[in-house]
Amino acid sequence: MDFVAIDFETANGQPHSACQLAAVVVENGQVVNEMSWLVRPPRMYFSPHNIAIHGIRPQDVMDAATMEGVWPEFKELVGSHVLLAHNAGFDMRVLIHSLSAFDIACHPFEYSCTRLLSRAAWPGRRRYGLKALADSLGIQFKHHDALEDSRCCAHIALAVAKTVQVDSLEALEEKLNISRGRYHHSLLQGPRSRSKRNAQTLQLRSQSDRWGFPNQNPSIRSPSVDAERVAQVAGSSKPLAGRTLVLLGPLRGLNMQASIKLLEDLGAKCSSEISAETHYVVACGTTLAEANQVVLEQTSRPSQGRDTPIRILSERQLYALLPGGQAALNW
Repeated sequence: MDFVAIDFETANGQPHSACQLAAVVVENGQVVNEMSWLVRPPRMYFSPHNIAIHGIRPQDVMDAATMEGVWPEFKELVGSHVLLAHNAGFDMRVLIHSLSAFDIACHPFEYSCTRLLSRAAWPGRRRYGLKALADSLGIQFKHHDALEDSRCCAHIALAVAKTVQVDSLEALEEKLNISRGRYHHSLLQGPRSRSKRNAQTLQLRSQSDRWGFPNQNPSIRSPSVDAERVAQVAGSSKPLAGRTLVLLGPLRGLNMQASIKLLEDLGAKCSSEISAETHYVVACGTTLAEANQVVLEQTSRPSQGRDTPIRILSERQLYALLPGGQAALNW
């Protein structure tokens, strides 16, 4: 059995609000590696309901990396393994949306769900929740801690394999007549029993285009930014120092001059032309796909002379870089 069991905890009801991620690597039926990360979400709003579930508070992740920082390490740990999660649809959506919030394209992957595997292997149970299955299998764990939940998920998968008497995930799925879930071309197709006609396929067009690159959702209205609040929270800090930005339009609620002044007060250098020196192109009033076309038209080699390519941000993604977070925005 080779797979990586993962689990997310979120700050609120939004799928991009990951605040903890863990992964447990299983090879040849044995846990060979595991890691856990606290994650700073794009918005620092933690709902009381979610805090009551996992106990993670804003101050716990204040100095943590965002998904942008966690992603390279997580991606290297996972490699080409199949992902596994309990109620996997939730965790896979959080993964995709949390990456998209930072303009990161999620590569295609395959995944399966231990809840679905357990239902097929042990029919007739009253409950198939993570804790209920753990209790029945004698697995001790602290529920709603991402690492503990990932370990529990891994042990449930191994217990299912032992029950069915197979030694690979492929053989397990074949014997239980379950097809594997996949994410590619911005489509999330959930794992399912082949005895059921309808697959659960979720289109994530609002988050990414046909090639898997993030795209702004036009149905979500960006909030307006409160320049005075941002300046008050920022104080003398310059969070955008060393960054060159190109605005394709004014920030919502401000005119172009005020938008440029706000960003320059935060240390950014604002330019009217896209060049190899540009760090961010902000797609104000347009989609990320349209902004990408503008970049391609203005420079054929956007990464020339730089270690990293130009990043195209929506307004909402830019706001995640501003000090003050939720308090600086007018929804």
